[in-house]
Amino acid sequence: MRIKFSSWRLLTIFAFVPLTCSADARSKLWPAAQYPGPWLEITEEVRETLALHKISACNEAVGRQSSINSGEYLLYCTRDERFWTSWLVQPATHKVRGPGTLLEGIPLPHAY
Repeated sequence: MRIKFSSWRLLTIFAFVPLTCSADARSKLWPAAQYPGPWLEITEEVRETLALHKISACNEAVGRQSSINSGEYLLYCTRDERFWTSWLVQPATHKVRGPGTLLEGIPLPHAY
């Protein structure tokens, strides 16, 4: 009996391994898959969030909505159209992360 119980516990543990692995794979999408585009003008709500954090690097900005979290936006911002930075903004929670470099696989929009 003890052997069957141990085998059952082991099978139960291994049954959950694929579930945790697939959840982890979804959260680690390539940036281009997580922020598929198209580029959009940023909303007033996003601008207000940037202003709340006193971020002045976004005189010009374009954004892409996350495919995982519809309340998160990837922004590419510039003051002078030469030096660009990336930002992650969640207007509903007033969270901002950045500045960062431009993400691999997500070029600037063609207008720039």
